[in-house]
Amino acid sequence: MARYKKLIAAVLMSAAIMISGCGKSEPPVTAAPETATATEAVTTTAETSAEEKAVNKVRTAEELAGKKVIALTFDDGPNTAVTNEIIDIAGEYGIKFTFFVVGQNITPETAEAMKRAHGIGCEIDSHSYTHSDMTTFDADTIKEEMQKTAELIYENIGEYPRFFRPPYIAVNSTMYESIDLPFISGVGCSDWEDSVSVEKRVRFLTEKCTDGEIVLLHDQADNEKTAEAVRQAVPVLLEQGFEFVTVSELFAAKGITPSADKEIIYSYATETGRKE
Repeated sequence: MARYKKLIAAVLMSAAIMISGCGKSEPPVTAAPETATATEAVTTTAETSAEEKAVNKVRTAEELAGKKVIALTFDDGPNTAVTNEIIDIAGEYGIKFTFFVVGQNITPETAEAMKRAHGIGCEIDSHSYTHSDMTTFDADTIKEEMQKTAELIYENIGEYPRFFRPPYIAVNSTMYESIDLPFISGVGCSDWEDSVSVEKRVRFLTEKCTDGEIVLLHDQADNEKTAEAVRQAVPVLLEQGFEFVTVSELFAAKGITPSADKEIIYSYATETGRKE
């Protein structure tokens, strides 16, 4: 837990510094010691480059200035079916999404989809390990769920999750006390229910979504309707002037440092409490 807490803190602090205009967009490269051999110097450089490459860049408020930003997020993956369809759409349009993954769904096969998403700039965050109602868990079980999922994400993409979406959006004080990540909810259209038509999903995305909003969708393996709705809605939203951003970028664009210390669950970047 300590390792990814430190990384999260560093990423959020870096984004906050860049937003204020006081920081630099690129960290300084530390030279190899003068006494190092050529091989050691090359190894040091290679390790530094690998580490820098592993962390996807978060666009700053300056880069996103004047844009309507929206974060499309997907729960319950990864899988080799719909997750890959959603990634295909992101790749086709050169845009970014955020995936809240369930740890027990990460296998050698599904991890490839997660790597693909991360490789094109998408963000990978935590949706717990077993997708259980965590309000029924004690603190140790909650921490175990978070740790197992975080380690699986890190092993596959080289980054720890920055945010947490509670299963069923069920939260309590024990969860807030045990989890050192900002809690994310979102605005959705019950797209996990097959009875919700593609047309209704498209109307929700193209008519109801607003600037600064976190959109909650699902990429479970049989949810072809959401994949089709996203494919239809993305070009419309682009025509409406929306910029698709990750959850981290949504907060950066609005100059907000999300809190992991208060009982807040975010559906909009600027809110200070849950909105239904």
